[in-house]
Amino acid sequence: MFYRQKVYKLIKKMNVKTKESQEVLDISMFPITMFEKKKSRKRKKRESRVVQKNLNDKNAKKYFYRKVQCNFDTSDYIWCISYDKKPKNDEEANRDFENLIRRINNYRKKKGLERTRYMAVKEGGEGTKKRIHYHIIIDGDIDRNTLESFWKKGYSNTRTLRAREDGFKDLTQYMTKEGNSKKRWKCSRGNLVEPQAMINDNRFSRKKMREMLTQHPSREEIEALYPGYTLTDYSIKYNEENGGVYMNILMRRTVKNYLDKRRKRSD
Repeated sequence: MFYRQKVYKLIKKMNVKTKESQEVLDISMFPITMFEKKKSRKRKKRESRVVQKNLNDKNAKKYFYRKVQCNFDTSDYIWCISYDKKPKNDEEANRDFENLIRRINNYRKKKGLERTRYMAVKEGGEGTKKRIHYHIIIDGDIDRNTLESFWKKGYSNTRTLRAREDGFKDLTQYMTKEGNSKKRWKCSRGNLVEPQAMINDNRFSRKKMREMLTQHPSREEIEALYPGYTLTDYSIKYNEENGGVYMNILMRRTVKNYLDKRRKRSD
């Protein structure tokens, strides 16, 4: 049995609106066989059973969090919209959302701005007892009052995004709390960065993982493995079915915005 380390560096590309940004290091270690180590890392499409569906939903929520971290920061917004008058069905709500984004992009085009970047989750609707509403993470290129005015069918409120030690994890967990998460997501196309993992199959041995399981490494020991980062959270557990050890670590660091400094020098 071998152990694979998968590391995601999660940070939005800098712009002149932010003086500094938080980078999150999302790390997972898990066992793989020699066959898995040698084969292509492309996932095979197959029919999902109940266990696989649960795993797919869990991974989908992680993907949503990582993608938000790669594309948004505290210069952007969380926008909540709902209806005064209930739409007839999900199809009508979907059309309303598409028309909303179209109006925003038409406005941006007139102002010389590129298409809006967003990631949205719909809650409620058919098959639930909730009224339809949306939670939208959207770029902060337009002022909040103008953005809120584009939604004419009910409640519309924006707030500036606030990052915690784990970035926007709490927010994305709240947004994806309902089942079938991936089917309820909407996001802009062609202007969002995909989270990319760095993979290392030789960082941790089976013996080392067993030691970490029994001895529970200290904060200082974990931070020494990833210099320059501060530990946010970690978990480690043993899987009785395959005899493997699984470890997840969240690290963070503050990255200064050199673009902001360069702008000040030119003023």
